[in-house]
Amino acid sequence: MSTYYCHSCAVKLGLITPTTTANLTGCNYQLEKFIKHTTPIGSYSINSIFDDPNYSKYRDYTISGSLSGCLEIDDKGRKNLLWYAAEQVGLTYSGAFTVPASGIKIVFHDNDTRIHTYPFNPPEVKYCKECNTLIPY
Repeated sequence: MSTYYCHSCAVKLGLITPTTTANLTGCNYQLEKFIKHTTPIGSYSINSIFDDPNYSKYRDYTISGSLSGCLEIDDKGRKNLLWYAAEQVGLTYSGAFTVPASGIKIVFHDNDTRIHTYPFNPPEVKYCKECNTLIPY
C-alpha cells in the first residue's frame, strides 16, 4: 500500500528535492519514454498517452509536478510525484483507449537521465502521512 505526503511535508522531511530538469529527452531512455507517452505507436499491453504531444507541454507538466506535486511512496519504496492537472491530459490504452486521465505521474524524479512523466488517473482521496492534509490541496 502506498504512502502519501503533501508537497510541503515531502520537501520539509527531505524526501524530495524539486527539480526543473531542462532536457527531458536528453538520452535514449528518456526519448523512448517521451515517444511512448506522446505518440501511440508500438505494442504495449498498457500505455498512457498525453492528448498534446508537444514537448513544451510535456516539459511543463513535468516541471509543475516537480514543483507542487504530492509524493507517493509505493509498496516497493519507489518515490513518484503526482500532480492533478484539473483537466483531461490524456488517455490510458490497454487494448482500447479507456479512462480519460486528469493527473500526471513523474517517475524517477530524482534521476536526471530517467525522469519521465505520463498521464494517470488520480487515486481515491488520500491524506498526507505527516500533516493529515487532504491530497491534493
